[in-house]
Amino acid sequence: MSKRNVTRVRVEANPKDAPEVAFKRMFIAFKIACTDAGVMHTYKQHETYESKARKKRRKRREAELARMKQKLRENFLQQQQQQGKK
Repeated sequence: MSKRNVTRVRVEANPKDAPEVAFKRMFIAFKIACTDAGVMHTYKQHETYESKARKKRRKRREAELARMKQKLRENFLQQQQQQGKK
C-alpha cells in the first residue's frame, strides 16, 4: 500500500475524562478533523471512475464558473467605489 496519497488524522484523548466521554469526544474530534482534511471529499471523488473527457469538461466548467465569480466580484467592487465617490 502506497503511503504517498494518505491523509493522516490524529486525535488524542484527555486522560481525565471517563472512558465513554473520552470516546465520544475523540469521535467528534475525529469527524471534524476528517472534514477539515477533506478525507470524505477525496473518497467521494475516487468512488466512481471519471473518464479523461468528462474530467476535462468538469475542469473547464469549474474554471469558467471561477472566472465568472471573479468578474462579478470585480464589478461589485467597482460599483461600490463609484457609489462611495458620489
